[in-house]
Amino acid sequence: MPVRMSFLVILITLLLLFSPSQAAAGTSVTLPATDTPAVVELKLFHLEYKDVVAIAVETRLPATGVADPLTYMLEPVYQVTRQDGLLEITLAAQSSLPELTGQATFTKTIASPRLQQVTIAATATNQLKIAAAYNNQIASVQVTTVKRKQIIQLDNTITFRTYLVLHFTNTGAGLSPKTIVLDPGHGGPDLGATRNFLFEKELNLDIARLSRDLFTQHGYDVYMTRNDDSRPSLLDRADAANILDAAALISIHNNSIPADMPETASKLYRGTTALYNSAAPQPAKELATLIADQVAHTLRIPQYPLQDRPGLVVLNSTWVPAVIAEIAMMPHPQDAKMISQRVYRLEAAQALVQATDTYFKTKDPSLPAATPATISPGSRAVSRVNNTLYYLDLAGDTYAGSSEKIYRLNAGKTTPTVLSDDEAWNLNISGKYLYYSNWSDNHSIYRLSLDGTEKTKITTDPANQVTLAGNWLVYVKWTNRYSAQDNNIFKTSLDGSATQKINCDQSENLSIIGDWVYYLNASDDYKIYKVKLDGTGRSKIGNDRVLFMAAAGSIIYYSNYDDGQRLYAIGTDGHNRMKLTNDKAGFIAVANGDIYYTNTSANDALYRIKAKTKIPQLICDLGAGPLPITIVNNTLYYHHLFFRL
Repeated sequence: MPVRMSFLVILITLLLLFSPSQAAAGTSVTLPATDTPAVVELKLFHLEYKDVVAIAVETRLPATGVADPLTYMLEPVYQVTRQDGLLEITLAAQSSLPELTGQATFTKTIASPRLQQVTIAATATNQLKIAAAYNNQIASVQVTTVKRKQIIQLDNTITFRTYLVLHFTNTGAGLSPKTIVLDPGHGGPDLGATRNFLFEKELNLDIARLSRDLFTQHGYDVYMTRNDDSRPSLLDRADAANILDAAALISIHNNSIPADMPETASKLYRGTTALYNSAAPQPAKELATLIADQVAHTLRIPQYPLQDRPGLVVLNSTWVPAVIAEIAMMPHPQDAKMISQRVYRLEAAQALVQATDTYFKTKDPSLPAATPATISPGSRAVSRVNNTLYYLDLAGDTYAGSSEKIYRLNAGKTTPTVLSDDEAWNLNISGKYLYYSNWSDNHSIYRLSLDGTEKTKITTDPANQVTLAGNWLVYVKWTNRYSAQDNNIFKTSLDGSATQKINCDQSENLSIIGDWVYYLNASDDYKIYKVKLDGTGRSKIGNDRVLFMAAAGSIIYYSNYDDGQRLYAIGTDGHNRMKLTNDKAGFIAVANGDIYYTNTSANDALYRIKAKTKIPQLICDLGAGPLPITIVNNTLYYHHLFFRL
């Protein structure tokens, strides 16, 4: 969720809210010689189709010395010369660049086909020379200036910053692609919301990475304000969009509510929304509307009214259309279960791209629009004993997000019995007991007898992806300490008396065969790993990035993200990697050697590939989008339906 601003920042924002963008030029003021501005920062941006160098020129003036701070602009004084692939700029400014500390010249070599090298030298007391060597056979050069919003300091001075921006853009036929700046909210020590043991900062980053890949496939040039667990300042995030003259900035978040709100009330809040700034130079209400509509439609979750939030820095300091997309409501169990699964994070990314494509399509009808996608939220589990089925299901309307209770359906009956009102997840069965993650009690593992009695807490660990392995329960232990890097795999005995940590990777999507646990290692870009139940033998299976996987026998079946989600197989020893079909797979399950999957290529319908023929067959198309598939004892459970295999 967006960072809350301090009282001081709110006051500053109220004062400077309606300051014009660099396009709406105000009256510049000539500084006295003693107030020569300083070069304080160098920013480099490397995109697919262009490189950009931004040199921050800054000065600080007494608030009383500027007649109208809302219209004052710092205009750098500079001269430009060009010759045979060399751009030279002489800039009237002092040097405060950290790179020039203790030396007169700084050189940065650039690994780009367009821009090779940038050199900055202090040639006089108040003068800097910037030289940029570039390939003038493939790149054109443009020099512009971009203003940052003014900042009032605690000492009643105002900081003014202007970037001298050098654009090195691919030349060639056709128009340059639109630039999209993706901003994964929060990062580093700023965790964002941490409800239901999810880290907003990491959800935001993964959705942004998935969105980046999709935007790139759609022909956009994409820049991410962070691609790791760092924390750029709010102004730096806005600066990136302004400097790159982006077509849009999309800041990706997941929403929350005050922690002190009663749990019964918090469960009423569910769904998506988008934030915009009606007072911005380029208000983005239309884009915000499209994003909120598409995310709600794609994830089948409610939509809150749009929020006009001029007080947020990312929205009031960005001169290009800017939107904050709040994908899901993290405190709500169904939203949390949904967004914790990477298949749905990809669906959210597809919704962002679809909405953005539609936005530009309305402005330029010659642009093609993306194909929309629809899915439903949630996850299911089913167990079967003596023809009696035990399962989780949404009780009531999907949009209401009612609790996922534990049900029993006796043989020959059509009306199920509720065994427990707990908000349950990951249902397993062993002997006369059901085991599950109880979201009604801090995600702890519980045990329940088959008749709904003897409910017992097994462990206090917040557990996700609880999976039965003989006499052990294997799970990912969730944490809110600092980072999902600590979400490691543990095992506990069926009575909870013995617990052991078995790996140190950020783990998702567990699948167990014999003594081996197979999982996606989010610490290594969602590649398949394995580790023994005793914690030994950890190794990587393959180098493909994976959306979802299921292991059976000696084979792992997976949705290969590096090959457009196509369904692949690889041996548990890492050999015999092969593509099974060009269908794009979401969720996967295996039974009797047959592979069942949700087919993204065909309206997310449920498909099967027979082990012998390798020919895809349609099982059912419910128009419900990808949903998890559970198979136990030749019974497949999918979207409220049971199938005999």
